[in-house]
Amino acid sequence: MDQDEIKDQFLAVYDQYADDIFRFCALKVSGREVAQDLTQEVFMRFWQQLRGGTEVKNDRALLYTIARNLVIDWYRRRKEQSLDAMSESGFEFANDDHANIKQHAEVREVLDIIKDLDDPSREALTLRFVDGYSPKDIAEITGETANAISVRINRALKKVQDRLHTHG
Repeated sequence: MDQDEIKDQFLAVYDQYADDIFRFCALKVSGREVAQDLTQEVFMRFWQQLRGGTEVKNDRALLYTIARNLVIDWYRRRKEQSLDAMSESGFEFANDDHANIKQHAEVREVLDIIKDLDDPSREALTLRFVDGYSPKDIAEITGETANAISVRINRALKKVQDRLHTHG
């Protein structure tokens, strides 16, 4: 591939997946700026792969693999692990009506329950219900089988539902 083709491929992939990768990173780390930095690093590494001549068969899988590894590295470098900033900054009230307050409380409760799940379960739920990926797509990203992902999602949903009913 010549430089123009590499550039065109990169720009097309960036346009298609940048928001998804940012959202994935934002749900994993404790701040918007960190998520932006990680997203930028994901695409820098993707660019390096393309420039290095690597044949990329599945752009999305490679991007999510890079993002997952960067998030893991970020947590290893940073001992303090906090998802509170994500849930605290996730919702702003336009007004203080009862419906918004109730919705915020319900979402906060679900986020707190999800935060307590193990990392693989939390990641599977995020990829499935926030990013909209199928179990097969998640399996490609994580390197597991689609069946294992489906089982993990179902068990995680059951845990969330059970906790909601015990709190409710």
